[in-house]
Amino acid sequence: MDDASLCLLIGQALNDPKRAEILALAIDQLPEVKRYLNPGWQPYYEQALPTTQKDVQRNINKFPQISKLNMGDVDHKNTSDSAQVRKCFINWVLMILKRDCHDVKRKKRPIIVSTDTPIGKDGLTIEQTIDSRQTWNLNDIPTLDDLDIIIAEEEFVENQKKVALIQSLLEEKLSNCYPAGCPQGNCYELVQRRLLRTPPQQWQEIAKELQTPYGTVTAHWNRKCKPLLSQIEQNQSL
Repeated sequence: MDDASLCLLIGQALNDPKRAEILALAIDQLPEVKRYLNPGWQPYYEQALPTTQKDVQRNINKFPQISKLNMGDVDHKNTSDSAQVRKCFINWVLMILKRDCHDVKRKKRPIIVSTDTPIGKDGLTIEQTIDSRQTWNLNDIPTLDDLDIIIAEEEFVENQKKVALIQSLLEEKLSNCYPAGCPQGNCYELVQRRLLRTPPQQWQEIAKELQTPYGTVTAHWNRKCKPLLSQIEQNQSL
């Protein structure tokens, strides 16, 4: 789809739910979306795409404000106007798609239990415990140590579930803290880019990719994100 056609469709979608649905379905036909998606998110693209399409269709009226565009002044026949709208739309879709890919990845993430981890009072590993259970027969009665091992395994798995829940709550708290009119510059996104990347992404690059003024991004990080992280760290119960 060329720039002019996409720009026209976006303008129509703002006032027509049916055109919004057509626009959402057209996302998969925009080569930049998959091309610009980080390789780490590529395996989750197909599963995340339907959710992204629904998000775009439902929230298309927020696009102009987030992208700081006055669609009433845009002329889809003007090459410069249509190219700028396309660029902003692709960036907006990618922001939503990354979040949806993250959700798919989180749901598919397995609970990792090391078979070398010692459990129980006798220090047996999970692997050794499994081997020992295979020797039981119907006449065997589990000892208290055997029950301790079973309980320890169940508690270990339950703790992993709690960790996953804490991570989810952490993401929720950070994602909801962003500068006015710039949800793409939320604290969770900044933490991902500044603290969880090696090396950390530079502020100028972050501001450019999020289409948020440099000063807005750095001020939000210092005034809101850092205090919020300290608060969460001190309050382990979240």
